Amino acid sequence: RNQIDTVIVFICNWNAYYGLEIAGRNHLQYSPSVYPIRVMCLGRLSPGIILKAFEQGAAGVLLSGCRPDECHYGFGNPHAEETLRVSGHLIELFGYSAKRLKMEQMVPGETDAWLEKVEAFVAEVAGSQTGS
Repeated sequence: RNQIDTVIVFICNWNAYYGLEIAGRNHLQYSPSVYPIRVMCLGRLSPGIILKAFEQGAAGVLLSGCRPDECHYGFGNPHAEETLRVSGHLIELFGYSAKRLKMEQMVPGETDAWLEKVEAFVAEVAGSQTGS
């Protein structure tokens, strides 16, 4: 298995963060390369923030947020999807694999699913680094 340094997970304060919080409370483990950053809403992110994560050495960036019908603010999902689309094009221009950026939508209480999605993304990033 390839070892990677850091995968940044921008995590929505509402549904997705709840999964991380429960995982911690239950002493569930995930890859030590995962660095979660809590944001109030994924809709508040911009391509510049995502590009900055790669510039600072992130091996991958995962956006972990609410499902469209459960966004606390309402605007978050469409804005996050547009940010993901633009960021994906930009990172490819800089020579990174598109597999190193992804968005996952979560339901509150899906701690096991959250952990599985994060670990699958870490594995995917590790596999794509050879063609970074």
